[in-house]
Amino acid sequence: MTAPFLSLAQIRNRLILTARWVLRDHQPEPDGRCPTCRTAGCPVATAARDLLRTATELQLWRPAAPPTGSDRDDTRPAE
Repeated sequence: MTAPFLSLAQIRNRLILTARWVLRDHQPEPDGRCPTCRTAGCPVATAARDLLRTATELQLWRPAAPPTGSDRDDTRPAE
């Protein structure tokens, strides 16, 4: 399936799985460097951690706020 046919929850779950996969590949070695990037502060692992933090804090099923006004585009003149 491609993205236009996925629900928001499915997209969120795929992002989480991808971030976890990235963190497994970019886990620092005992010397503190990333085995893939060879840097001490791996920006890829940092981005994956940020994505996981954001995805777990985000609430997808918030109760909807009541409408503030008319959502209709009424182009008829007022009588």
